[in-house]
Amino acid sequence: MRRAKIIGTLGPSSNTVEQIADLISAGLNVARVNMSHGTHESHKKVITNIREASKKVGQEVGIMIDLQGPKIRLDKVSTNLEPKEGETWVIGQTKDRDKYPEYKDCYIPTIYENLVDDCHDGARILFDDGLLQAEALERDRDVYKIKFSVGGTLKSNKGINLPDCDVSAPAFTEKDREDLLFALGQNVDYVALSFVRKKEDIQEVKNLMHKLKINLPIVSKIEKPQAVDNIEEILGVTDLIMVARGDMGVEVGNHLVPAIQKHIIRLCNTRHIPVITATQMLESMTDNPTPTRAEASDVANAIWDGTDVVMLSGETAAGKHPVRVVEMMSNIISEAEKNPKDRPLLRHIDLSNVNASVMVAASMIAEKTKAKRILTVTESGNSCRKISMFRPLTPVLGVTNSIETARKMCMYWGVSPYYIHEFDEDDFDFQKDVINKIKSDGNFKNGDKIVITRGDGKFFSRGSSNSVKVEILNDLPGVLGSDIGMEIAKDDKKEIHLDTSVCASCNNCISVCPHGIWTQTTDERKRTTIAKDKIGACTVDMECVEKCPTGAIEIISKFL
Repeated sequence: MRRAKIIGTLGPSSNTVEQIADLISAGLNVARVNMSHGTHESHKKVITNIREASKKVGQEVGIMIDLQGPKIRLDKVSTNLEPKEGETWVIGQTKDRDKYPEYKDCYIPTIYENLVDDCHDGARILFDDGLLQAEALERDRDVYKIKFSVGGTLKSNKGINLPDCDVSAPAFTEKDREDLLFALGQNVDYVALSFVRKKEDIQEVKNLMHKLKINLPIVSKIEKPQAVDNIEEILGVTDLIMVARGDMGVEVGNHLVPAIQKHIIRLCNTRHIPVITATQMLESMTDNPTPTRAEASDVANAIWDGTDVVMLSGETAAGKHPVRVVEMMSNIISEAEKNPKDRPLLRHIDLSNVNASVMVAASMIAEKTKAKRILTVTESGNSCRKISMFRPLTPVLGVTNSIETARKMCMYWGVSPYYIHEFDEDDFDFQKDVINKIKSDGNFKNGDKIVITRGDGKFFSRGSSNSVKVEILNDLPGVLGSDIGMEIAKDDKKEIHLDTSVCASCNNCISVCPHGIWTQTTDERKRTTIAKDKIGACTVDMECVEKCPTGAIEIISKFL
């Protein structure tokens, strides 16, 4: 089972029901809808297609809308501008261009009204993702003189970055407000806030949703140097973090991005906040059928650093091979996760919270008993988020009767959502309605253990996951020995029977037998078995029979 999750951006290459269904089958967990492009009508169609594709595949996926945030751009120009290294130009609002005829041939128009006010002498001004670079020299009335250190071609609508300036534009713009209200009406699962700089940016969005009595998890995109400086206070109010390496590289310099990425992932792991690593992870696959070796290493290293989620952008939105990209991403993650020693074990979780301590206990019990699955019964998903941050070695099944919770769990590391479609809380039989369904998927054998966490009383009571139980599967068809699950060893004096359908692999028989007649298999399940070459040493003292808690052992002496 792959633990880390995959977000894929939907676009022209991947927004039909059939295409989305193929992406889900390939390993997509969360679909990203980028509000920087398209209309509400087109976004509504894509969201509808996601839900339909999810039903078609039979697997829940989350939907994350990504708000555009404040965009500082050039305005439209009739012909491309060609500033050269060492040349001095001016930048200002489009409406002021005619006021400065002396700058007619060197005027850069911008749609951002506050650029001149926000700028200061010596500040860097970057164009087109940093491909062109200039320095602010001095203000001249309503424009700013700038000198280019790196020239090039400037086209209409290209982006502008002001990494050294305190940009006054809010992180949550009026367009973002309209887009968020639209998305809330579409029952999306996550909202990503662009260009976060301080905790107040997140609190503004939370306050708006609180007034609407809606509580969606907020993903804070870290891409501004101010956000890196304020990361501790941002972690105090956000639900998730995204290391958005695109604009971050432009703002702080690509050479600093790897260290910042590792630092933020480490902080998120310590604070138990899920973290997403994004931008250009498999960029070359936008056109090519395979990634570069550096890209494969980039994804694997993000997994080894402790990221919960990796994200694809243009690779799936506009690339030639969207399904192949998701498959490749899934394969790289699975390979990176093969050796548990390479995973960060986040064993410093705060156990003062009862719910968290139960999740940690369940994880440790599952690990020590070599359980096949952890079943966490949850209504809000909070229990699954906590156990996810502990990084259990055992795969987790998040059992819920809430479709919204199931979709939110698509972002949780190591957790597979398990939605109970038809649920009557007054007539709920956990053994019948959940355990039997899980056993019937064919991946379990007798003797397999399942660790179950659930609350007292009604199983889906919110905030009451305060019990742990180990369930030993013992009523499946026989899988060892004979057709009825009986392993038999005999000589001319006795027969030893081991009913593998009820054996709990508790090792009591091994501990009390001095003759080495009982042993464990060397496979992953560590099942109890009979060392048939040693049964001649058995003294038929029946101590192993007495110590067996499930009655799986029977010794028949031919002299009795």
